Amino acid sequence: MKPQRILLIQLRQLGDILLTTPCVAAIKEDNPAHEIVFLCHEMGKRVLGDNALLTELWTYRETDSLWAQLQLLRRIREQPFDIVFDFMNNPRSLLFSCVARSPKKIAFTSKRSWFYTETISKTPYQNYIVREKFLLLEAAGFHPEQEDLLLPLPTQAFACVDTFLQENPVLQQSSMRVVLSPTHRRPARKWDPARYVALAERLTTEWGATVIWVWGPGEKEEVEALQAQCKVKTWLSPPTSFPELAAFLKRMHLFVGNSNGISHLAVAMNTPSLQLHGPTSARSWCPLTGRHKALQSPEFGVQPHATLDPISVELVWETLAGVEKS
Repeated sequence: MKPQRILLIQLRQLGDILLTTPCVAAIKEDNPAHEIVFLCHEMGKRVLGDNALLTELWTYRETDSLWAQLQLLRRIREQPFDIVFDFMNNPRSLLFSCVARSPKKIAFTSKRSWFYTETISKTPYQNYIVREKFLLLEAAGFHPEQEDLLLPLPTQAFACVDTFLQENPVLQQSSMRVVLSPTHRRPARKWDPARYVALAERLTTEWGATVIWVWGPGEKEEVEALQAQCKVKTWLSPPTSFPELAAFLKRMHLFVGNSNGISHLAVAMNTPSLQLHGPTSARSWCPLTGRHKALQSPEFGVQPHATLDPISVELVWETLAGVEKS
């Protein structure tokens, strides 16, 4: 395929932006001369800021002035594209797509389909979201195969975790460092905190693992409260930036947690992982390989508001035995 200028639109959230990075790699694999512009919320800089495959990264903020918003629209309009891929398909991404000058504007089928030159129906069965995104690329003649999430990390990102391990020799010498991520901004997507405590104790006593609790902005007190309930010694991860958190996960041997942004980071770092899903589809949000597994609540697809309650500690324990560990 001859060199083309391509606009990718995935506005947010961090996990969704990260799950779009295989599309960037697939386009470059087709022809390294392709120019790729990625348009997203400013948060996307944490995922894409060091991605050398991108020609340009364009971002916006909700707090942008009217003038700044108009400037972005003008920028989109003035630089024509050969193809526009709108992975988001919401009113804001639709506006950006409509403003762009391109003979091809491709999105998933929806009530907004008539604004695009081509729309693609999602698979009738639930599929890993990376593979779903590939459908748009295939409609434009690309042949994506590699599903690895891309998150290049600067060397300095590892300084935080390396210092943490050096200050805690037990962790540094451990052959099984297990990370637990018990948080989520939506309560319905959290596994019972008491079960995380029970799992931490079992990992410690039966596997001889060292357990580390990870947390994000505004979550430290919540996680500290869980740590305090443990009858065994566990550790709390240090404050980290986004790339430092990714580097932290890279140094771990196993991740267990709710389906959240941190779980996608674990996949990106190829750290063996187990995700817990209630109202979200495990088939959609986890690659489901030997190294990355998920447990789906049996209420999913049956109850209108599926919960994680049916997932027991015993079921998690049995599933962990089948995860391919480092």
